[in-house]
Amino acid sequence: MDDHAHAEAFGPTISDSRVAGDSRDVAATAATRPSGAWLRDLPAILSAGLICGLLTAMFAISAAALLFSTVLSTHITLAIGICLFGTIVLSAVIALFSSCPGMVSVTQEVTVVTLAVIAASIHTRMFATHGEAETLATIIVMIGLATAMTGVALFAMGAFQLGRLIRFIPYPVLAGFLAGMGWLIVSGAMAVVLGAPVTAQSLPALLETANLIKWLPAVVFAFVVDLAARRSGSPLVLPLAIATFLLLFHAGAWMLDLSTAELQRQGWLFEPAQDGSISLPFYGNPLAQADWAIIWSEIPKMTALLAISAAALLFASSGIELSVRRDIDLDRELRAAGFANMLAGAGGGAAGFQGLGLTILAHHMGAPYRITGVLVAGVCAAVLFFGETLLSFIPIPLFGGLLLWIGGGLLVDWLISVSARVSRREYLVVLLIVLLIVTVGLLEGVVVGVFAAAALFTLEYARVDVVKYAITGETYHSRVEHDPDDQNYLRTSGAQTLVLRLQGFIFFGSVHKLHRRVGECFAKPEDSAIRFLVLDCRDVTGFDSSAVQSLTKICGIIRAKEGRLIVCGLKPPISERLNRLLLGGTDAPPLLYFEEVDQALAWCEDRLLHDWQDRPSKHQTHRIADQMARALGHPEAFQTLQPYLEKIELAPQSALIQQGEGCADIYFIESGSIKVHLNTEDDRPVHLRTLGPGTIVGEMSFFLQRARTASATAETAATVWRLRQQHLSRMAQVEPQLAHALNSYFLRTIAERLDQSNRVVKSLTD
Repeated sequence: MDDHAHAEAFGPTISDSRVAGDSRDVAATAATRPSGAWLRDLPAILSAGLICGLLTAMFAISAAALLFSTVLSTHITLAIGICLFGTIVLSAVIALFSSCPGMVSVTQEVTVVTLAVIAASIHTRMFATHGEAETLATIIVMIGLATAMTGVALFAMGAFQLGRLIRFIPYPVLAGFLAGMGWLIVSGAMAVVLGAPVTAQSLPALLETANLIKWLPAVVFAFVVDLAARRSGSPLVLPLAIATFLLLFHAGAWMLDLSTAELQRQGWLFEPAQDGSISLPFYGNPLAQADWAIIWSEIPKMTALLAISAAALLFASSGIELSVRRDIDLDRELRAAGFANMLAGAGGGAAGFQGLGLTILAHHMGAPYRITGVLVAGVCAAVLFFGETLLSFIPIPLFGGLLLWIGGGLLVDWLISVSARVSRREYLVVLLIVLLIVTVGLLEGVVVGVFAAAALFTLEYARVDVVKYAITGETYHSRVEHDPDDQNYLRTSGAQTLVLRLQGFIFFGSVHKLHRRVGECFAKPEDSAIRFLVLDCRDVTGFDSSAVQSLTKICGIIRAKEGRLIVCGLKPPISERLNRLLLGGTDAPPLLYFEEVDQALAWCEDRLLHDWQDRPSKHQTHRIADQMARALGHPEAFQTLQPYLEKIELAPQSALIQQGEGCADIYFIESGSIKVHLNTEDDRPVHLRTLGPGTIVGEMSFFLQRARTASATAETAATVWRLRQQHLSRMAQVEPQLAHALNSYFLRTIAERLDQSNRVVKSLTD
């Protein structure tokens, strides 16, 4: 995906884990070096600049051979000028503006292969109706425009801080794209070596002797380099392999007495330009000769280049960050690559970005400095202006071998090895993308792959149960604590309330399960019928229109059973949308909204208690006396206990207990309601419990003899009775049986509250 995908995620690697580790150590110490340390490291910088520069130029020339592999092959020097010019600009600009010193950049094969596809399309459309000069000018302008557009898009992404988008690229799409790029690079490499594209009809011709002796050395070179690089990990593997290939080739040509002209005629060497120099893309004013109508018609394919470059750049930059152990600002890398591509495109250069393999190589050689990238640009400039003799010296199979190494590595990693890292369905998406890229086209393969990945995601996401958990009112109560009679009734009648906690995005693929589940719940016999359905939507991120329609049907099911649907915890935008869509008619469904599920449960409990015909509390005039009589097992318990108690009348919103205070009294609530809440550092109290008549508050500090852990405030006018610690001690001496019964009541109350919590936890974990 990057220049030569020299990491595990990108194909053949020039450095194994040892190289990565060494480069990380170099990068880790680079940030702490003194300002003049680069002078001490000057030999390493010069060596890295020369080696990386020559490799960069070599890869740029290989990419140029790929650019015009099937069309305009006689203009190879122009393609080299396009790729080298782009590489020079990219290397210099990104080296100066990157967030990672020592960054090396190059014109990329994955971008060049896209440009090659567009160039072939333009050549096919103009071949019969336009001259070669017009066709060539149109292709040059297209390359410059596509590169500049890519630069603008990358810069805009960086300016709007969209570097995080790498996390949203579906992995199967990226794998299929990389595998497809690998195939296009391999097929382009074979076209470079053979001088003609490889088709299904021409496959038998590959075994002919004249063709076999050309592509077989390229395959052997790619295989040997890959094997040596994976086993050795030395950065010198590739330079030594190139030098060995050149030595063997020219030694063989000398032994066979083949001249340069004869080698060029037989297709072993590129034929030099007529003037003997590499052509630059902006010579001859191609803007005036280009057919702009055809260029505009190719804009959709150019947009594919934008997406490909952005994804490839972000993926390569992430790989560099991991390899050199240095934090990289992805948005800054986008801006640097965008600015560089805009400048390169203005001159007709090909698109590119940061190179993973060459950057790791520069760091491994001890040259993590910005000047390294500038030196690489200088070496490429020297090749551009003074290196035309390379074309008469470097054999075409060498270029093909480099491309085969890159493309073959992509195929191995992203078509074969990837099968162990993805599911079977995801691998089918990868195969589909590759098949479409090979048979139809690059843009079609990527677009269909995105839709296929989206469909697969929809299918997989629909399998996730939209109900996070289901729990009934038998075990899950509101924070309102009632007297024991009411509490027991709510526990036995709690099955009439069902709470479903929903999760994720509710859409057409997942709402069907919810609809079916609600239908099953309300189809139960009358004696176990559900009256209240509470949908807890705290974890819901949104509803689509299909989910809203299903919610309407659910309302109909509940209305037919004379029940109520309660929705709580919705985010404000979702709540407004549901109110607008669901309650817009005059015949509104029975839908209630609450901010919190506790409020919904409290409403349900109030309705259940209200409908309880024989509710004891309706006939009680002295709640505290009746409660004490039942709790302590003696009808005169409260009269006996009253001398030890102090009556307190509370106004609404008045404080009863303050969090942190040292008082350890316990309170019996006779009337009204008391809200217990926890004060937090951000002054946002957390509601813990609401206590009604016949309950107690303050028992934890009373028995633990610690400072208050929460506050208690009267929600309404309330009457409470306070029992102090010393009064209980005096009671234990004067009325030991009463004190014992009272302690048993306190412990039983605490145990019941703990048991309630345990039953809720058990219900949620079953």
